Amino acid sequence: MKTHLSALVNIFLLMLIFTGCELFKDEVIDEDLVEVTYFVPVYETTAQLAQKVSVDAPKDYAEAGKIITYQQYIFINKPLEGIHVVDNSDPANPQNLHFIAIPGSLDMSIIDDHLYSDMYSALVVFDIGTLTQPELIEEFTLEDVFYYNPYIGLEPVVRATETNEFTRYENIDNTLGIVTGWRTEIRREPLEEVQLQYRTLESIDVMATTAETDQGFGEVSTAGSMTRFLPIDRYLYTINFNELVLFSIGDDYRPTRFARLDTGTQAETLFQLNDLLFVGSTTGMLMYDVSVSSNPDYINSINHFRSCDPVVADENYAYVTLRGGTNCFTESNELQIIDIRDPRNLEVVARQVLFNPHGLAIHQDHLIVCDGSAGLKVLTVADRENPEVVNTEAIPFAYDIIVDFPSAVVVGEGVIYQYDLSNLPAITKTAELVLTTD
Repeated sequence: MKTHLSALVNIFLLMLIFTGCELFKDEVIDEDLVEVTYFVPVYETTAQLAQKVSVDAPKDYAEAGKIITYQQYIFINKPLEGIHVVDNSDPANPQNLHFIAIPGSLDMSIIDDHLYSDMYSALVVFDIGTLTQPELIEEFTLEDVFYYNPYIGLEPVVRATETNEFTRYENIDNTLGIVTGWRTEIRREPLEEVQLQYRTLESIDVMATTAETDQGFGEVSTAGSMTRFLPIDRYLYTINFNELVLFSIGDDYRPTRFARLDTGTQAETLFQLNDLLFVGSTTGMLMYDVSVSSNPDYINSINHFRSCDPVVADENYAYVTLRGGTNCFTESNELQIIDIRDPRNLEVVARQVLFNPHGLAIHQDHLIVCDGSAGLKVLTVADRENPEVVNTEAIPFAYDIIVDFPSAVVVGEGVIYQYDLSNLPAITKTAELVLTTD
């Protein structure tokens, strides 16, 4: 009987132990584990991205992007999404035709009815001979030719996410494909193993990122001053962070990897004048001799404080706008005029303070500057050493401009403006197209 009772007691004690474990299990774990919000990259291959390329109905346009003109058409980039196509055959009544969806697109150029665009790290080519039905030439796609910013889609996800005390960013594995987005994931991890990584978006290593050409192609697009794609002879010059990347263009318009040239700085914009190529960068302006387009030859550079830096030029002077802001590393905003008559001895001869300058264009003795939310400004530069603002067109935002005198196309946020420049410094708005589907 005693043995039987002892056995029952043992069973009871065991039950208490197991029950206790269950009762206190969550409490123990809760003391040891914490919830961690992970931001996890989403990957896609180039082939998967190509399947997303499409020609869609006109799309709302709210963010200023790169602009080019070709024949009677205006092409406007919607950053990371694709390209708006506008029929400008009647400048008084431009028509928003359609939208070419290209994931990861930031820039573009057109050569003889062939549209070249980036698609994240790839270069893609479209046949636009029939503009209402652009066709992706998949066999022309070149993979892994551009650096790109894998964190560019992270900020809106961070802003929209209610995070825990502990936040981490999963490392990017480039072998899995191109990072096209980010998602969140809650993980429970032991507190002692959680290394607090209070990394803000600013602490992540993120890469930031017009002229007519001479002979070589039959017909090419004209770009604004913010462009980083520029056809020169039988080559397509592009900017890839701190490099000039050249693609040779075959007789069938197939691009081929040709050359890379280190600029030694974060390059941003391209502008060609005759045999000179001007490169705007975050630290200054660089000049190259492109008389032999297959072999650009560095001439000289002029440095300034760190800033965003588009550039245009005439025969004797270059005009550079320096812009402050989130990605421009400074709060200074000004126009600089640089004497380039002796390319080996560049000199800043004038400065003009501005509000938040972006793109610009020069016509004879007048400079037209897109000054962000301060509108469109006309400066007289008859005396290059004493520029003067003589007219301002108040529009909500001015991003970039293409001049085909006596007309000009200005791109803003969600709006294309067209102007008559016949009576500079007076300018007259002739058309305004709001790019929405409403």
